[in-house]
Amino acid sequence: MSQTKTRLDIGCGNNKVPGATYLDFDVKAKPDILHDLNIFPYPIADNTFDEINATHIIEHLNDPIGFMREMCRILKTGGTIFVETPHFSSRVAYSEPQHTLFFSYFMFNNIINGLALEVVEQKITFYKTFRASGISFLANKYPDTYERFWTYMFPAENVRLLARKKAA
Repeated sequence: MSQTKTRLDIGCGNNKVPGATYLDFDVKAKPDILHDLNIFPYPIADNTFDEINATHIIEHLNDPIGFMREMCRILKTGGTIFVETPHFSSRVAYSEPQHTLFFSYFMFNNIINGLALEVVEQKITFYKTFRASGISFLANKYPDTYERFWTYMFPAENVRLLARKKAA
């Protein structure tokens, strides 16, 4: 008998995945949990979800470290969190006045430092124009060199983090 995994989608708007619980601050999105993500703690019990998806959310928040601390609190041991945000070289990063921070590959290392999270995958993604050029391979193999020297020649699209909660 297989156990159904519990999933939390944050700020999903109208892109809802059947069976997931939705957390959003926008009443128009009709979330299951209506809450301002800048106010801690979230109205969710500890160790509630197996999976958390936070796509294009963290760049809107005042305290990304507090956000990740809350994600770690509500994530079950062994559970995963997926976070995606515009890379600082992406025009999207600067196109919305609600964006409070601009993220690099290494920003996630600082944000999850000290939390019971281990990185499963960390990746810089690119627009279609650059995908075939090999820049994605090079940028992810040498992220420091990419962000120091190649970023504005070959702007990235997003930064992604997939992390798993370790036992305390």
